[in-house]
Amino acid sequence: MHMDDVSVDELSHTWDAIRADYDEAYNDEYDRAALDCAARLAADPGGEPAYIWTFGLLLMAPYVAWGSDDAVAPRLMAALKATDDALRDRPCGHEEHSEGHPYEEHEDEYDEYLAEQLRGLADESLEWEEDFPREAWRCPRNVAGLARIAMDVVEPGSATDIPPRLPVGAGDIIDTLSSLLHGYPKAYTDVHEEISYRADTLRYADPGTRPGHLLVAMALSWYVAHTEQDEQLTGALVTALKETLPHYATASCAHAAHPLPYTTGPDVVGLGITLTTPGGRALYERDRREGRDAPLDVLLCPVGLAGFARESLLTLRVG
Repeated sequence: MHMDDVSVDELSHTWDAIRADYDEAYNDEYDRAALDCAARLAADPGGEPAYIWTFGLLLMAPYVAWGSDDAVAPRLMAALKATDDALRDRPCGHEEHSEGHPYEEHEDEYDEYLAEQLRGLADESLEWEEDFPREAWRCPRNVAGLARIAMDVVEPGSATDIPPRLPVGAGDIIDTLSSLLHGYPKAYTDVHEEISYRADTLRYADPGTRPGHLLVAMALSWYVAHTEQDEQLTGALVTALKETLPHYATASCAHAAHPLPYTTGPDVVGLGITLTTPGGRALYERDRREGRDAPLDVLLCPVGLAGFARESLLTLRVG
């Protein structure tokens, strides 16, 4: 499908390359591609081609969230919001049937198929083997849902009624810290700098992110106490934990216990990073195993968190 001077096939490959290379910081070519796509969507946010530009912005959203020029994100957000406003309440028959809309099941791992799906939507001569029919993908309400997902990627927490996901880069942080705790740090990891940074992150965390960062510090305390034997790292973690305890000094609760669902450092680090964001907390609650994993309110209970901090301090002192 061609639109004026552009081909959906060519654009989809360009956008997908940007998605795959999202951690390329401040790339002028990528910025221009994102801004051009946003301008085309903003020009007709409720029009028939809106699905094409919405797909494009969702594909490029990880780059915009991670490495684009600061001027790019507001333009994308404005175009995406205009599309959501224009399309989300359009009448359709999919709400009345069991199939619903594709966006309702669109989690982050499915982003890698978006470019191929877009080509299949724009050119009906291509084979189509998706679970949802083409008309469900092009449905105005589905396009609005994809626009909200793109908004949430660019600015986590900015949209509702979409599947929860971790912010861009959170998975890389979990992988880096997990490799460190397994005893095989990635080649580029400065272990001392990484642990010091996580200690400082806990010290200056806001109330919403503090519980997650505390769990990260807890796992790192186990590692430092039993592996590093480094006084400077021990001191950084002790300071962070001591400064965290006053935030929970007056806490009380009626919980019988505050169990962690995991007992190994890498698993606790992954849980901690997950709990630092609204999307991560929603993922935890959605995937929680009933009867095996603590409910979110128990896991985030200030009394339990204070206990985790004291346990970590004891681990460091004994170590």
